[in-house]
Amino acid sequence: MDCGVNNVSEPLEYTEVPFLNEILSYLPIDPVDDEDVSNYIQNVTNLVLVNFKYGQYQFAYFGIHLLYMTYIYATAWKIGQISSERYKDAIVFARAYNGREAELKIEDADSIFAYSLIPEKDIAKLFKIIDLEKTHIKSVNDIVITRNDMAHATGRFDILTEEAFLIKASSVHESVIAIHNCMEKQIRKWYAEVLLSFCAGEYDAYDKPEEFISEQVIQNFKLSVAELLICNEMSVSTLITQHRGYQAKLKSFKKAVTALCEDRGYI
Repeated sequence: MDCGVNNVSEPLEYTEVPFLNEILSYLPIDPVDDEDVSNYIQNVTNLVLVNFKYGQYQFAYFGIHLLYMTYIYATAWKIGQISSERYKDAIVFARAYNGREAELKIEDADSIFAYSLIPEKDIAKLFKIIDLEKTHIKSVNDIVITRNDMAHATGRFDILTEEAFLIKASSVHESVIAIHNCMEKQIRKWYAEVLLSFCAGEYDAYDKPEEFISEQVIQNFKLSVAELLICNEMSVSTLITQHRGYQAKLKSFKKAVTALCEDRGYI
């Protein structure tokens, strides 16, 4: 069965593939990483688009699953940045695939793909830190098991129709939303700390918030569109009440985030 990857002349729009655009909104926008994450996401997205166009729904779903695991890895990395103490306690029990133990470096991971050395089902255990319900942790494991079952040569295909693809992609999307909803509190905590650090002059190399937002907030923290929108929706009034001397900087920062979201078409 031909994947048709090199035969596309008129690529589909992202919105024509069910849940693709929605899932992409939870992936890093422009991450700084040891690996070229942006190029990887684009290549996988192209794989999904081409295979879906030519009715190769199972191969299109494999691409969706790769994007899903990229989200899982990026979220695990962010948990390590925000809740470092609980994260360090949790990864004490992390095990690598046999023969890859020496390569496992997730305490201070430079790349989100460092988590690819851990059995995929084990990574979901980290989400206990953000209070993800057991049923949702199980759903991560179930999605991995489903992909594993289909990835082995069995002489048959399980996803032959657009309807079957829709069901599987919907499960991935629902899992991402559940994890994201639990991450919202973490993102708000992190963002408030970033705002105060900026106002306190800890990033004095940046004269204006625009460059800081692009480089430190979006790139270095590997922020997604969905997470950036959380930041944009946050009110700075409480921080202003607590830190009157930062009022002008906080208002300026808030305006800069909103302007960036508008310029990029996120709102």
